[in-house]
Amino acid sequence: MVVLNDNEPSPGLRNDWGWSLFIEFNGREILFDADTRGEIIAYNSQKLNIDLSSIDFSFLSHYHGDHYGGYEYFEGKKSFKVYVPDKDRILRKLGLLPIVVEKFEEIEEGVFSTGPLSSLGLKEHSMVLKIDDLNILIVGCSHPGIDVIAKKVFERLGKIYFTIGGFHEPPLRALDRLAEVSEYIAPAHCSGSRAKEYVKKKYGKKYVSVRTGSEIILPF
Repeated sequence: MVVLNDNEPSPGLRNDWGWSLFIEFNGREILFDADTRGEIIAYNSQKLNIDLSSIDFSFLSHYHGDHYGGYEYFEGKKSFKVYVPDKDRILRKLGLLPIVVEKFEEIEEGVFSTGPLSSLGLKEHSMVLKIDDLNILIVGCSHPGIDVIAKKVFERLGKIYFTIGGFHEPPLRALDRLAEVSEYIAPAHCSGSRAKEYVKKKYGKKYVSVRTGSEIILPF
């Protein structure tokens, strides 16, 4: 997987407060979230030699602008599937094809949604990729709690190999609970420096540093 945009910049690439991943999995290409602006993922994908026109489907974690804004890049692409956690308010206006996920289920071969979890009225779902017996958890902002999300995945699919995404400046105890069920942890986007430093210092062997442009090949 490649980080198309994260809050942490890299030389030669554009970035802002946002989150987007390009993922190659089982012969398919997946876009997880779409950052704030289409121009950023378009520019960075070109620099990183990624062809966005070959995306097979996308997964939108939740309806916040720093995760859906970049879908403007795909405007008018009527067959462009986007798995979403709630009734669509944005994507149909762009001519895309939102598919609402209502429960924990396998949405594509080897690709699972946790189903929508709620936090203060906001619905968010997370994606799990199953590589043989390894579970890869990819989150957007973890508004329901990264520990809550990880627990649900653990209960349904077993131990998590790798967790990446925004943890929403979590309580430290939530990071401890995540570490109990995830072998590797890559805090990104809205996780905050405190969370990153905590995982790095307390769980050094688990910690994976990521930023805009990072490429992660799994398993390690």
